[in-house]
Amino acid sequence: MMHIYAFGSVCRGEVDNGSDVDLLACVDEAAPELDHRKYSIYRYPRLRALWAEGNPFAWHLHLEARLIFSGDGSDFLREIGAPQPYVAVESDYAKFQDLFMQSWDELERGANSATFHLSCMFLALRNFATCHSLAQGQPIFSRRSPLLVVPRLPMSAEVFSTLTRARLLSTRGHGDRLTVEDIRAVLKAAAVVPPWMNTLRSLHERI
Repeated sequence: MMHIYAFGSVCRGEVDNGSDVDLLACVDEAAPELDHRKYSIYRYPRLRALWAEGNPFAWHLHLEARLIFSGDGSDFLREIGAPQPYVAVESDYAKFQDLFMQSWDELERGANSATFHLSCMFLALRNFATCHSLAQGQPIFSRRSPLLVVPRLPMSAEVFSTLTRARLLSTRGHGDRLTVEDIRAVLKAAAVVPPWMNTLRSLHERI
């Protein structure tokens, strides 16, 4: 049995030169014929568990995924309905804030692999904002989510695009290499992030 879905930027119409097509393969047994570099591969029980947790990835799939192949004519994700409510926002706030602070610290200390640390900073920012938006009942799964939540990250679009480039370079090898000036600009702008994260956390605590 197998179901294949598209999800992500292509389903949001948010396509640019850095976009790829995110594909989810739902399977009931090992599927060595599927390329792990092209598919996110999940067995049906694992997906049901993510649904039961109210995991952000489950909500992402529930709200965006589009069926493109079904082995039995059914739509598995539609049939399992909506995920449980998302309740892990506090632990996710802490996890992604820690990731940002650690990556920023490594970058400031001049550690090797600047692109990797910038990529981690991007991941932390995007996931922090996405989890916040989901907890607020207005989910935003765009990679620009830090610039789309309210209040938005007070960082220029140009500096944020450097972080996005780092993510694409680190994960797909796509894009122009970062310059010393690019890295310095991010280091200069990064100080706005901790207060912004604390503001979003305080907004959630008031709910």
